[in-house]
Amino acid sequence: MKKIIKLVISTILIKVFYDVFNENKFVKEQIDKLKEEVTNLEMSDIDQKIKDFQNKIDGFKNKNQDSPE
Repeated sequence: MKKIIKLVISTILIKVFYDVFNENKFVKEQIDKLKEEVTNLEMSDIDQKIKDFQNKIDGFKNKNQDSPE
């Protein structure tokens, strides 16, 4: 009887540890996906800011070239 109880308890503990490690792996995968998404968003935001800045510079150049000296 004691062996059966030990077996059941051992099985339950193994299942609990497996679930915890499996969940931990899932959480790490989700974190990695979120990091990738944030990086992509930051890069697109930086690209847009660079384009806006270049447009401003081009606008200043065009105004300076149009004005008589």
